[in-house]
Amino acid sequence: MSVRFAPRWGIVVSVAALALAGCATTTPATSSEPTESMMQDEPASMAPTHGAMEGDAAMDDAAVNETLKFNATTLTGDAFDGTSLAGTDAILWFWASWCPTCQAEAPGVAEAVAQLPEGVTMYGVPGNSDQAGMGKFVDDYGLGDIVQIVDADGSLWSAFGVPSQPAYALINDNGEITTIQGSLGLNGILDAANSLLDS
Repeated sequence: MSVRFAPRWGIVVSVAALALAGCATTTPATSSEPTESMMQDEPASMAPTHGAMEGDAAMDDAAVNETLKFNATTLTGDAFDGTSLAGTDAILWFWASWCPTCQAEAPGVAEAVAQLPEGVTMYGVPGNSDQAGMGKFVDDYGLGDIVQIVDADGSLWSAFGVPSQPAYALINDNGEITTIQGSLGLNGILDAANSLLDS
């Protein structure tokens, strides 16, 4: 049985156990109003790890993790192909513009982006609000340097096992995806970025 080690949290996790834990996730609401479950301020915790990709960095479509096979639009109106994340080290930050925890965390996210180690890229995945609100949030908190992948219908949040915001998905260059529920803060984001480079 294969295992994953999450250095920041100091635990060894069975991939099989994490897969079973994924059965409990829910699809986020798509209205602009927060639901009760979304308003919970939960501590950061590890959620399901999605399957690893086979092969090397020059992966064909069959080797790309299924979770990364999505097409979306960025907040600036550009097309975004999720398979472009394959073979890279990336952090996805799931947020909503009306979320007080996301608002409190946004300055640290902006600061972390400026300090990310070379080879790690961060993306925002806003949802559960209208695009005008998303745009204002990005402007208010100086997040214009982050590509924002709009999740208008909640399908990306669901695919990555995100029931509420904030949350993070860590994608390593082998295609392993670890979803973390809750806030990380500046140091937590930088620790996560360094763990991606080490994996």
